[in-house]
Amino acid sequence: MSDFTDRLRADCFGWLHEQYSGVYVNGQGAIIVPFQRTVAFVDVEDKLAATGRVNVHAPVLVGMRLTPELAEHVALNGGNYLYGALSFYLEEGEPPALEFDYSMFGETVTEPVLKMAVALVAGTAETVQRELQPRFGGRSILDQCLD
Repeated sequence: MSDFTDRLRADCFGWLHEQYSGVYVNGQGAIIVPFQRTVAFVDVEDKLAATGRVNVHAPVLVGMRLTPELAEHVALNGGNYLYGALSFYLEEGEPPALEFDYSMFGETVTEPVLKMAVALVAGTAETVQRELQPRFGGRSILDQCLD
């Protein structure tokens, strides 16, 4: 990590810790912000030279079967949002998951920008979850963690 991204990660954690309860950093270094039906992951990374990148993403549904209908829905609708995108998250040996995500250049991230991004990403993930779960199945990440 560069000095810039180290400072930015500390700032992001502090801002989110002030706004939300239960905020913590997981073993991979992501800042976790719990919501009612999902969690927001905030990753501060050295992806873009000196500016860094802040990626905010929230699981929509996990434990899904990858069907042609689901793939078609994501392909045709994943980018139809004013803020962020719906995409698949694939991890080896795990069923596919849907998540909603948005990335920003690190140098553009301020306290109000980050708080709004986290609220919008998590809120959209919860809304899309309610819309798609009856059609495609799957569970919220929080339901999966309770099992």
